[in-house]
Amino acid sequence: MKKILLFIFFTICMYSYGYSQSLALADSAGAVANNSTITLHGHVDDSEITSYIFVKNTTSAAIEVKVKKVVIDTITGTINTFCWGACFPPNVYVSPSPLTINAHATDSSDFSGHYSPDGIEGTSTIRYVFFNQANNSDSVCVKIAYDILEVGVSNQTAKNILSSAYPNPADSKVTFDYSINSSNAGCIIIRNLLGTVVRRSDLSSSETRSSVYISDLPEGIYFYSLDVDGKSIVTRKLIVKH
Repeated sequence: MKKILLFIFFTICMYSYGYSQSLALADSAGAVANNSTITLHGHVDDSEITSYIFVKNTTSAAIEVKVKKVVIDTITGTINTFCWGACFPPNVYVSPSPLTINAHATDSSDFSGHYSPDGIEGTSTIRYVFFNQANNSDSVCVKIAYDILEVGVSNQTAKNILSSAYPNPADSKVTFDYSINSSNAGCIIIRNLLGTVVRRSDLSSSETRSSVYISDLPEGIYFYSLDVDGKSIVTRKLIVKH
């Protein structure tokens, strides 16, 4: 009897964490494993840290997908929200309405997680669960750890800073202000919605500004990242509009 109960328990856990083949996740860097953790670094003076997740329907039929926010651990005084088509206030934990993802299609623009540190240092972890409205156990999830560091501390990550792109939307050129620790190798990478790198700009610790020419890129949504020593520190959205 005990073995049977254990089997049932683990079966429920597997389904509750989305061991289904209907949905899959990715971000601007590529595929994201189910129930994995992505760490985004920010600083206490950042107004907001944003995470972007792409949701793919791996089946041959359209699926109505909703999103559930699960707060695993959060710093008191901080604010977290999410968007799934529309954007919702902090007290909304499940998207009121589903979005349709067609067969074998990927929704690359409708989800974003938002975290406002409000000047408070520390790490808050939030799980986002994407599930089939017709079958709640048909789901997949990702944990985002929003790691907020104090500006000026000795941790090298805190010294690697990238501003928001400007202008955004951009036509022919986009510019970034940045700061890179002299002991690190940094670059700005721009990817399209398929995760393909379309621009790469290596950064120098002796400079503070980088401009990237994008006039030949098709109009649409892209994502830019600050990569330091091969690891993505921050990812944000860029719109190219000619």
